[in-house]
Amino acid sequence: MKRIIYSAAMLLALLSTACGGGNKEASELPQIDVNTSYPEKEICLQDVAEVSYITLDSQDDILFRGHVRSFSDRGIVILDVQNNKLLFFDKQGTFQHAINRKGQGPEEYSLMFNALVDWDKEEVFVFDKRGKIVVYSLDGIFKRKLALDSHLGQHDAYIWSDSQLVSYRYGRSDKDGNLVPYRPIVLLSKEDGKMDSLSYGKKHDFPTFIGDKAMNIRISWPSLTRLNGDVYVNDVSADTIYRLDVHTHELQPVMTRTPSVTLNDLDGFLMDLYGITPQYYFLHFRARQASMDSHFVMVDNKSKNAIYDRKDGQIYHPKFINKDYASMEKVHLEFCEEVNACATIQLEAFKLIEALEAGELGGELKTIAEGLKEDDNPVLMVVKFKK
Repeated sequence: MKRIIYSAAMLLALLSTACGGGNKEASELPQIDVNTSYPEKEICLQDVAEVSYITLDSQDDILFRGHVRSFSDRGIVILDVQNNKLLFFDKQGTFQHAINRKGQGPEEYSLMFNALVDWDKEEVFVFDKRGKIVVYSLDGIFKRKLALDSHLGQHDAYIWSDSQLVSYRYGRSDKDGNLVPYRPIVLLSKEDGKMDSLSYGKKHDFPTFIGDKAMNIRISWPSLTRLNGDVYVNDVSADTIYRLDVHTHELQPVMTRTPSVTLNDLDGFLMDLYGITPQYYFLHFRARQASMDSHFVMVDNKSKNAIYDRKDGQIYHPKFINKDYASMEKVHLEFCEEVNACATIQLEAFKLIEALEAGELGGELKTIAEGLKEDDNPVLMVVKFKK
């Protein structure tokens, strides 16, 4: 087991938070009241970021439904959930190749839950539902298999270093339904899958309940995230969000929440960090309780996003505006793991065509939409936040 080192600044910050002290470093640590009703603020994306658009190739055999798994200076990788494969594009949107090794053979995967792209090592780690990680070269040549612990969160996994991945292991409950304390953060060898636990301890698990606690339908949110090349411990059941230093294993506090999260406060919110720029922290406030409609789809009208302004300490609920797309619906920023202060948004082709016909597009996006067909791949909107 490897130790996580708690910095002196962190300890002072936590002591000050608990005791109301006046330590300077602690006072500079943002404290977010998740129960406060913050004002809404309109933000034009073009005022705070450089916005560009990438038209992805749309041949019939590469039409996809999925999400961006890697966006870097070396290319774009799409995890095509519908067709169970990875699509590689260059930075201009030109299709390069696919990794499509679905099957039951020893060098294949049955269902791709997740995929990590290691550009430096030129390897791809495919998390398969059969309890293994299949490692391929960037062009899809099989290299090796790694055993996968059944308790590891396959969507809670990231590139950690030249030799290891980092992931989050889910715990177990005792006979009374209480979480048995354990160490959830693990490092996995890229070569043989050997695991090494870090010493960060977890004592509670506070999920979102569907219906009520008696139904025992719960959603546990991801507990790690990777932003700007750094890994963050984003445990919604804890009061502090940390940055985990890859070199020292030091936990560095980023912010705290108030009031403290408790099991029975079902009217409150869970908080996690999903984006960082030089000016903003981007936050999810997740409802503790949601309902289910007649089609067994989760209905959640309480959860919301918030922004903490690192320059003036203000907190508000953002309403993003794209001046190129007047009727653009709710903006969902997917922040990049590798590129600093950068996010992507998928713009569906048929919606762009509808907006074009309604006269609601302008600039470069209007020109792009004029050349689209309804069933084309989404246009990738790239948002690079200014310093």
